[in-house]
Amino acid sequence: MKLAGHQPNYIPWPGYFVKMAQCDIFVILDTAQFQTGSSSDNRNLIKTSQGTQMLTVPVKRKGMGLQRFDEVVVIPGWKRNHLMALQVNYAKAPYFKEVFPMLEQVLQDTGYLIDTNIAFIRLVHDLLGLETKLVFLSALPQFADLRKNELIAAICRYFSADCYLSGNGARAYNQPEIFEKQGIKLEYLDYQPVTYPQLWGSFIPNLSIVDMLFNCGAEGTCKLLLSEVQV
Repeated sequence: MKLAGHQPNYIPWPGYFVKMAQCDIFVILDTAQFQTGSSSDNRNLIKTSQGTQMLTVPVKRKGMGLQRFDEVVVIPGWKRNHLMALQVNYAKAPYFKEVFPMLEQVLQDTGYLIDTNIAFIRLVHDLLGLETKLVFLSALPQFADLRKNELIAAICRYFSADCYLSGNGARAYNQPEIFEKQGIKLEYLDYQPVTYPQLWGSFIPNLSIVDMLFNCGAEGTCKLLLSEVQV
């Protein structure tokens, strides 16, 4: 059994769902520390006639200190701007009429970032027909005191997973000996973005998966992602 995990990013890039598709259990780290700066926890890129645009959900930071992901409160008013940006830039996309109403339903401002992010992740999980089981770290309170590789190894043992699928970027800080000691195989997913038809000129990789959905539809996106995975 193969397990992977990741923070619940905002409208993630396609590689997020490739990683999800390649495992049996995907742990959403909803109680992990919320990242600031260049993180995609509350922002991601879409394509426009001028290049790219970053859609950022503004969150409250002042006086909040270090926050868990499920504690992050958003600043109201972002939803209208994000939906308008999607409508303006993708109205001519082949699958706009199919995809946009679904985004209108899930990109809701409930006051907490995690609600929006998880609603979107669930939507794409279902659109792609993934059989991967989604598990939330908040549902595993027995591991609250563990961190990083010790946490992942413990979760693997809990679910009897004998393989952990890590993102390629984690090579720098993973500790293989922790997994080896527990008899858990450590694999890396090195996803190379696949080219697909886009609006607005030359292809730009590593955008939010909404770009692929608008241009290729749910069925086309599924075929692209599941056929191009390299583990």
